[in-house]
Amino acid sequence: MERLFYPRSIVIIGLSAKPTNISRMVLENLLRWGYRGRIFGVNPHIDELNVSGVKMYRDVEDLPEIPDLAVCLLPARFVPEVAEKCGKLGISRMAVLSGGFSEFGGAGKQLSGLLLQNARKYHIRFVGPNALAMANTANGLCLPFIPIFPPVKGGMSIITQSGGVGLMLWNLLADENVGMAKFVSIGNKLDLDETDFLEYLDSDPETTIICMYLESMSSGKRLIQAAKKCRKPIVAYKSNTTSAGGRAALSHTASLSSDEDIIDAAFEEAGIIRIQNYGDLVAVAKVFELPPMHGNRIMVMSPAGGFAVIGADLCEKAGFEFADPGEDFYKSLNRFANAGVIKFSNPLDMGDIYDPHMAAHVAYEVMHNENVDGAIYIGQRPKMPEGNNVFRELFLTDLSKETYGSMLSSGKPLGVCLYGLSGYMHRVKKYTSFPIFNNPEEMVRAFAFQKDWHARRRTDQEILPENVYFKKENLQSWLDASGEVVGEEALELLSLTGIPAAVSGIARDEEEAVKLAQAMGYPVVMKVVSPDALHKTDAGGVAVGIGDADAVRRCFARIRRNLEAYKEGARFEGVRIQKMAGEGHDMFIGGKFDPSFGPAVVFGFGGIYVEVFKDVQTCLCPASAPLVRKKIEALQSYAILKGTRGGKPADIEGYADAIVRLSWLLTEYPEIREVDINPLRLFKDGSGLCALDARMAIAKG
Repeated sequence: MERLFYPRSIVIIGLSAKPTNISRMVLENLLRWGYRGRIFGVNPHIDELNVSGVKMYRDVEDLPEIPDLAVCLLPARFVPEVAEKCGKLGISRMAVLSGGFSEFGGAGKQLSGLLLQNARKYHIRFVGPNALAMANTANGLCLPFIPIFPPVKGGMSIITQSGGVGLMLWNLLADENVGMAKFVSIGNKLDLDETDFLEYLDSDPETTIICMYLESMSSGKRLIQAAKKCRKPIVAYKSNTTSAGGRAALSHTASLSSDEDIIDAAFEEAGIIRIQNYGDLVAVAKVFELPPMHGNRIMVMSPAGGFAVIGADLCEKAGFEFADPGEDFYKSLNRFANAGVIKFSNPLDMGDIYDPHMAAHVAYEVMHNENVDGAIYIGQRPKMPEGNNVFRELFLTDLSKETYGSMLSSGKPLGVCLYGLSGYMHRVKKYTSFPIFNNPEEMVRAFAFQKDWHARRRTDQEILPENVYFKKENLQSWLDASGEVVGEEALELLSLTGIPAAVSGIARDEEEAVKLAQAMGYPVVMKVVSPDALHKTDAGGVAVGIGDADAVRRCFARIRRNLEAYKEGARFEGVRIQKMAGEGHDMFIGGKFDPSFGPAVVFGFGGIYVEVFKDVQTCLCPASAPLVRKKIEALQSYAILKGTRGGKPADIEGYADAIVRLSWLLTEYPEIREVDINPLRLFKDGSGLCALDARMAIAKG
């Protein structure tokens, strides 16, 4: 990676002095940024001695030395051959800016395979193709072929799958006076991908925060493992989340979308800050320039009562608690008040404090109060007529030194949001030593992200779980004998893992159904057995509370008729007889295999309305018991499980144990592609739980 970001010499292949030559833009950026290494140009089809003073050669074999980095911007069909020539010369790093590879399918995929084959043959590592490659503000490296000025130096480094999105972020950084350390546009990431660059930037001393724009993930599991080890905040904006976005991505950078709930769960477990608003990439970078917020108690301040209320609403919704600086603090403010018409509290309306220097003192007192962990201030810099008056002083006095000093002295964050004309605010941001936020919404969101990230850093001591729940040899023979789609027989497998499951039997005719019902004891439940009716309720294939033999016979016949009406030619394999379970809360546990992240377990409110309420949480497998318990408590249905209206609490610990056991089943046997346990009944008296129905899809061969 050092040779990609700190090359001592670069060869630009395809360089020409023609005005239409795109490679020339790469050279101009290097010169504009002040790159100080050697630069060579290669183009077999021109007679020019130099381009902008850079000596030209007809072939890489003619170069006077082996460059650290080759930059290639040629038609795709020529790139594999160029890679082979570079490899023969001994060049081990390439930036392939050319498009026309896998994003075009067909022949493009063949060219991708050939490029990768030649690179592997000569141990070349490369970024791209279809990329803008790297930029480094520390040494003037700038390889994008779009002319651009160098940004302000800073600690934000960018990994982007889209070059255009990445360059737009540069413009936002310049406008917001946020500095950049390094940039990489990975494009089709045929060789080096987001995880490779994440691992490098974690060790890069110039980088303090890593921002990623992704449309897909090459290996979600590998990315999560790297993110868990990363010591720096990672902010990710993941697009390609809808079917429309997916279609666009296929034609843009050959991306496929992963399941969004699994991505959310994976990012949360890894400590990656996932944002849903593109502009928040900059807002979150800003907040990490402030001191860390080591608690949840916040003070909201504004010279306008309305803004104080707006800030308070946002903070409460974000989960902050309002700091109480104490009665003595509020009494001390009275001596600064002009008319004494405002009662001081949190949120703090400072509209009655006209002296700006007294306002600065209030900020100092807030920041150094032991009951305050951080604060936000919402104000404005309006355009006002010239003249000396109290309101001009109130709104336009520069208090940036006092504000910054209070932050540095207290070691706490003070977020400042100012409204004003764009040109004036640009100058304010440029000459202020701390970040200025554009609106209270982005500021409070960013504060919450920063606070949660630091809290996780203080408490994170991940203990890798072990499978102490079941013995694998007890399960393998069952899986070997199963089919690809398994219905309620899956309850047998679940019972082998230690998950309590209902006992049942299958009756092929009415009399056999009666015998099974009598053996189990009334009342019973009857459910159709048919590979054509996995959703039994939809097929009219479920009868509950059956209390005698005659009712069993009638229900058997009705269930069979309902199946025939549900689907002509449906296969009838009998009726399952099951002892009627006691009353309880019907919950759900499911699992699926994600091609990028591996198995994941999903759980929440169950029964026939599981897809209506969608009250579910997701964990990657294997899931730890503490994490599962935390996510159970995040369910809306948790209030029911705790016991309401005098009811007893359900067996929540047993529910968490069942979830963990299923997560280990999916971990140990990744051939289980999908599993549903629905309902899993938690008995109302708190006596336990029981899996009443299940189905499973197993990959064979």
